[in-house]
Amino acid sequence: MKKLIFFLLIYSPALLFGQDRFTEVSSDIEEVQLFLQGAQVTRKATSPLKDGITRLVFTGITNQLDPNSIRVSARKQVVILSVTSSNTIQSNPKKAPIIRMIEDSLTLLNYQLEQEKNTRFVLEQQESLLLLNKQLKGDKGLVLIDLEDALIIYQKNLTQIKQAQLDSRVKELRLTDRIRRMNAQLQEFRLSNQVPSYEVVVTVSTPTASMMESFELSYFVNNATWVPNYDLRVADLNKPVKLHYKADIYNNTGENWDNVKMILSSGNPNLGGVPPALTSQVLGLQERQDNSNGYTYDFDNDKKFLSNNSVLDGVFESTQTVQGFDQKNTSFEFVIPTRLKVAANNQAQNVDLLQFDLKGSYQYFAVPKMDKDAFLLTRVTGWESLNLLIGDANIYFEGTFLGKTHIDPTTTSDTLSVSLGRDKGVVIERNKLKEFCSSNFSGSKKKEVIVYEILVKNNKKEAVQVQIQDQIPVASNKDISVEVTNISGARFIENSGKLIWDKTLAPGETLKLRIEYEVKYPKDKILNGL
Repeated sequence: MKKLIFFLLIYSPALLFGQDRFTEVSSDIEEVQLFLQGAQVTRKATSPLKDGITRLVFTGITNQLDPNSIRVSARKQVVILSVTSSNTIQSNPKKAPIIRMIEDSLTLLNYQLEQEKNTRFVLEQQESLLLLNKQLKGDKGLVLIDLEDALIIYQKNLTQIKQAQLDSRVKELRLTDRIRRMNAQLQEFRLSNQVPSYEVVVTVSTPTASMMESFELSYFVNNATWVPNYDLRVADLNKPVKLHYKADIYNNTGENWDNVKMILSSGNPNLGGVPPALTSQVLGLQERQDNSNGYTYDFDNDKKFLSNNSVLDGVFESTQTVQGFDQKNTSFEFVIPTRLKVAANNQAQNVDLLQFDLKGSYQYFAVPKMDKDAFLLTRVTGWESLNLLIGDANIYFEGTFLGKTHIDPTTTSDTLSVSLGRDKGVVIERNKLKEFCSSNFSGSKKKEVIVYEILVKNNKKEAVQVQIQDQIPVASNKDISVEVTNISGARFIENSGKLIWDKTLAPGETLKLRIEYEVKYPKDKILNGL
């Protein structure tokens, strides 16, 4: 019976706590699926397992994860019983050497301080001994010569001792101050070395022991994103627009992504997966507003001009270079072909995704009344299959950076219009010909004759298509009349007064356009807006 009790005392801890085997697991980030907002991080780890129940502790994980998103998987032979997680504090290994260096320096300084205290103690003992032996009188009385010698020796020794004590106190104070400041620095480094992190405890059960088992741990973090951006490059007007599809990657998750497989997704997990519900659609009426007085380029009205004009070889087909692109049902993904290293510093890291030769055509657009420069526009078709997202684009024309534009593919049109910026190769002037202008009276009316001339010169080596817009003023009162006398063949939109010329200019050609009109109004009134 006693042997049985002894056996239970020896082996009962193993029987009771044998199932609580804790194994700390080191994991590495293998893959990051980066969304427009947030990232799905996948870690991989291996660990030996004994038969029975083991608790695996995954450490060093960012505390910015969503606990509800944690997923753990293993091979079929391993049964996952539970997954728990909690916040913890972890030391930053990069700062540990600095802390050890400061601690070593403090040990040396404290040793030097103790040495100085010992030195001062010895000096104090020497002073006490000297003062106790200052009796100058002997058996034969006091001899003057002996007195003088004794005073000299006493003064010399006591002065040396006092000076040494003063020097020692100064050294102590300096050492104490250095120790105080270094202790404060050490405390600061120790606090900064405390990195909040997360640990995940996975309880598993295995029927047999395994030398090494593989696990996959994934979770979602919010503080990460990628932003699409583009380069639009045009070598010359006889070649297509090259569109370079790029991405800026931002990592502010608290953990570095080192040599990871990167997948960029256009999805947004934060939008939720609940479908919308329709509500009643109510119709109403309001007054129509006419905004046609502004200067806008209307590609649809100019399709006939673009299709019928064969002077400029500006119509091009699209090709694309696609690597690692994957179309999903509700989103699309870019699989980066090389592994990336992205530090958790929230600094943009730019990567190239795709390259397209866009299908479309070029045309210059100018409103010389508002701006003396001509703007190069491209009208892109077939863009729907390119999976473009809203983003900024850098413009390069003939090897020169022209500025930035914005690409918005959310339009429902089958044509995507993009401005490629200003081009000094097409020179435009608009001048008022004062010698042809006049102002006179006729009865109760005053008549103003206005004449403008527009010059457009093509300084490029190839022909260009140009649309020029100007305007004739529109009368807002029946007492005001406007008569157009010359518009050089422009299309005239009477309700807005807009003039539109669609022209093709050969290399070096100069185009002259003239605008002439007469305005009559009561001579006793002041005319505004002319």
